[in-house]
Amino acid sequence: MRRVGPAPAVPRDSAGRPRLLIEEWLPAAAIGVECIRERSTGQQPPDKRLHVWWARRPLVASRAAVLGSLLPADFPRDVFERLLGFWGRSQDLMDAQVRLDWAKLTGRKVPNPHGERAFRRGLREEDLAHAHTAVSAAWGAEVRVLDPMAGGGSIPLESARLGFNTLANEYNPVACAVLEATVDYPFRFGSELGTKTRQWASELRRRFIARVERFFPTVGLLPRHTYIFARTVPCPDTQHPTPLVPDWHLLKPNEGLRVVAEPVVDKKAGTWTVRIREIGRRNSQLREPPRPTYDAGKGISLFTGRQIPSDYIKAKAQAGEMKSALYAVALKTPQGLTFQPPEAADLEALEEAEQELARLRPGWEKANVIPQEGRIKGDCDRSFVYGLTTWASLFSPRQLLCFGVLVEELRRLRPEIVKAEGAGIGEAAVHLLALIVNKFANYSSVLASWHAPRSVMRSVFDRHDYSFKPTFAEMAPCNSGSGLAWAIDNVLEAYEQLAALPRHNPASPVEISMSSATSLPQLADGSVTAIVVDPPYADNVQYSELADFFYVWLRRTQGHRRPEWFSTYLCEHDQEAVVNITRHRDGARPTKGKRDGSTAGARAAAHAFYQRLMGETFRECRRVLRDDGVLTVMFTHKKQEAWEALFTSLIQAGYTI
Repeated sequence: MRRVGPAPAVPRDSAGRPRLLIEEWLPAAAIGVECIRERSTGQQPPDKRLHVWWARRPLVASRAAVLGSLLPADFPRDVFERLLGFWGRSQDLMDAQVRLDWAKLTGRKVPNPHGERAFRRGLREEDLAHAHTAVSAAWGAEVRVLDPMAGGGSIPLESARLGFNTLANEYNPVACAVLEATVDYPFRFGSELGTKTRQWASELRRRFIARVERFFPTVGLLPRHTYIFARTVPCPDTQHPTPLVPDWHLLKPNEGLRVVAEPVVDKKAGTWTVRIREIGRRNSQLREPPRPTYDAGKGISLFTGRQIPSDYIKAKAQAGEMKSALYAVALKTPQGLTFQPPEAADLEALEEAEQELARLRPGWEKANVIPQEGRIKGDCDRSFVYGLTTWASLFSPRQLLCFGVLVEELRRLRPEIVKAEGAGIGEAAVHLLALIVNKFANYSSVLASWHAPRSVMRSVFDRHDYSFKPTFAEMAPCNSGSGLAWAIDNVLEAYEQLAALPRHNPASPVEISMSSATSLPQLADGSVTAIVVDPPYADNVQYSELADFFYVWLRRTQGHRRPEWFSTYLCEHDQEAVVNITRHRDGARPTKGKRDGSTAGARAAAHAFYQRLMGETFRECRRVLRDDGVLTVMFTHKKQEAWEALFTSLIQAGYTI
């Protein structure tokens, strides 16, 4: 083991500021390879799986940005690469990637030449001590790292793992709740919290199943895995409910057997059912899949074959006449999934669940158990025009019944947890249980859907918007290994892996605050050494609009603990640093030929608003930075105007780039 001696003199520029490693050198290509590996192995890093947050930065890039911003330019590059998780030269990593790419190109199979991903690799205490000695020589004993727009927490997580005093600020309360579970609890409670939460999650699941199991009957020997529904509207000519199905496939792999639901219509009775058919050339198989009954917003009536206009569909939806019909059930077998039409017991259970919701709903609304808040029609909403105008309307009656039961039982369980575990770890366990409810909601909504190519559920946020789903799917929530049990395992496995990530021995929890990055009154002038930030990318993601989906549930499960975070009707939107044209439409003149109704005036106003807030943010960052401090901005936007806005904001805020 090499002994680290006194730190040498740190190179400085003409103004006396430390000359930093990130200004001289960064193994960008190797970092790029690791970023790809981090996200392409079929399993995201644990911070990404704990809870949805959008546009998170890779961990390896975040660590490189923090370390490179603190270390002096003459810091040994081999030590820096090991601290990034490159156990070997970055050139070795590049050479391995070339071999792997060549194998893929030539169709050969080779062993993974890379080994474990960088973010999982251990950190040598000797290397960490060397880095901290160099950082202290450059900046002194008091080093503080701030991310003023921390989002899901990639940057503060990596800073804390390296052992630096780290601050994370966020404007959005959902992000703050995610940050607590990502950059606070793993350092404060470690794996013990995961173990205890699993025990209480089992109890929550037991109580949940006792109340809702009868609404998800098992018929026969095979357990239900997923229920697949179609939205329906009255046929304009016959008034019979006709389904809106863009693709009748249930199983649609790139290679192998394809399976479809073939609609069978009884025009006289005004009903339809399905047969489960294979696609192929044998006598018992269909040659082609059934014709879609929904495309580009328009429908096709099963009863007349005539087109149903999109305006008619929206009008019926807004009038409450859009319904849903269960048309296929996925069953779990030892050989994989198989499909069948719903049986009478399945349909009866849906009716009984609707009746039970009607019985419980008045009391739940009075007790604020289910979200009756109205939705705001924003830039990323594609479902509002289909009558989904409240947050409760994003869930079918049976789904809403399940979440009402979960919230009610979690509220009843909380005092027991806190009494048994104490306030600290007890409330943290309730918090993780609330994140489990959110995880389950993301896969149990009328905006979640069945993904036939992979035979899996697709979440509400498979895209960064609220796109309308003409067909949706629902997990069987009571089965072992799926539904609620899956959500429990998914969240708690992510937390346990977060708690197990290698880190510096004296690493401590991140200090979290909620405020606009334009005003950080909790921080004194010149109190921060380095700011590393990944700011919002103009109109790339509408964070607050998307986070409202989770906010309405967290408000009911975590509002008691964090009233300052969850006291508003929905997430605060007004001072969010994004380009959101909807918020600037009033009074703007329409632009001819714009199909989406956007206006040139609103677009210009939205960009001006974004640039103003970014400028105010960078000026506030300048205030809290030391005079010799550093601001590192992680920015990967593709549009030139976004880069121009960024540079303009930085220059106007007084930075030297």
